[in-house]
Amino acid sequence: MHVTTGDRTVESSEDDGSTSEQRAGRAAWLVVPAVAAGLWLLSGALAVAVTWNGVLPNSVNAVLPLTLPFSPVVHPWSWSLTTTVLAALVVALVVRLVVPLTDRASDRSVRVALAWFAVVLGGAAAGLAVDLATIVGVLPAPRLRMLLDGLGANATVGAWWGVVQGWLPALVVLRRSAVPVPLSALRDTDDPGPRTPARTRRGVLVAVAVVAAAAVVTTGALGQRAARVSSAQEAARAEGADPEQGALPDPYAAGTPVPTRAPAGDADRDPSWCTEDQAMLLLGDPGAATGHRSQTIRFVNHSDAPCVVEGYPDVAFADQNGNELAVTVEHGGSFLAEDPGSTQFELPAGASAVTTLGWDAGATSDALVARTMYAAPFPTDERGSWPVEYDVVTGSVVHVTAWALEATAPTTAP
Repeated sequence: MHVTTGDRTVESSEDDGSTSEQRAGRAAWLVVPAVAAGLWLLSGALAVAVTWNGVLPNSVNAVLPLTLPFSPVVHPWSWSLTTTVLAALVVALVVRLVVPLTDRASDRSVRVALAWFAVVLGGAAAGLAVDLATIVGVLPAPRLRMLLDGLGANATVGAWWGVVQGWLPALVVLRRSAVPVPLSALRDTDDPGPRTPARTRRGVLVAVAVVAAAAVVTTGALGQRAARVSSAQEAARAEGADPEQGALPDPYAAGTPVPTRAPAGDADRDPSWCTEDQAMLLLGDPGAATGHRSQTIRFVNHSDAPCVVEGYPDVAFADQNGNELAVTVEHGGSFLAEDPGSTQFELPAGASAVTTLGWDAGATSDALVARTMYAAPFPTDERGSWPVEYDVVTGSVVHVTAWALEATAPTTAP
């Protein structure tokens, strides 16, 4: 069918009443987003390749912006690649939403400018989604003022990419005629046919774009966390960590830090007890028998005057993730040590008191194990700590003997 509009005659399809110009316009609505998304991926991949290998200086990013949220040195790759593909989808959807505006202009240069602007918006939207992923990936922020750190960084890169390269997909709209033909002039108003309203289509596109952006945020944040876990575990392996001796560290493992003081400690401290200015804790000698372990702790009076020691020390453990290890600490003897019972005694200047921890060896393979021991001479005091490698695991029972005056001076290492 031929339809005359003004002094122009255009071909119209008998199936849906659309003209060849309209069909070309609708094709452009699909081609421009697809070309933009493909260019976003290709340009970003080239930028990663040339900067990572050092083939060209970083200044090349002025024309090849680093649009991709991907780096070959960050593992696992699966999250980064997924985020990259989803971000390209965001580019395509945003461009698809904006590029129909080109149909409202008759000037070729204006149509190209509008399509170019659509690509700039698409790049900025994809970059903004990556920025939000970065923010979500580090939550909770160490400080409130750091909450939005990084917001706009990737959005700026994405917008610049659109400025530098967006003209390439925008040229697709030049394939159309310079004079647009309004749809209302080409359709039979008595028989509009089964067509989906434009407003509904736009609503669906907006919804899909929002879902795609949310997916970028989700996968990007999860990818950042997975990368941090992988980095922490690789560092642990480099330092000799063995999964058979305990699970590799996980920075995001659930748990709480060890309190600086015993939660149930008696707030009333005997004023005659040794203070931190008079005496200090020293980690003593470990011991072992078949299936059993022990560790001594000494409380050395380094002052010039005697002080008083009484009762049991306070002991706690942290796992490889820095969280408090769920163990039971009981007062009493173990297989390798007898408990003298709680007594009060005077600790002479230069002398030391000793306590012995005892426990049964636990199964450490891929388990939470003790990697830091916290101790205080009395439950009222602040805890100190030592790095340790014990086979104390979740659920272990650690027996602690009361303080006792050490008969002989401890042997010091040279």
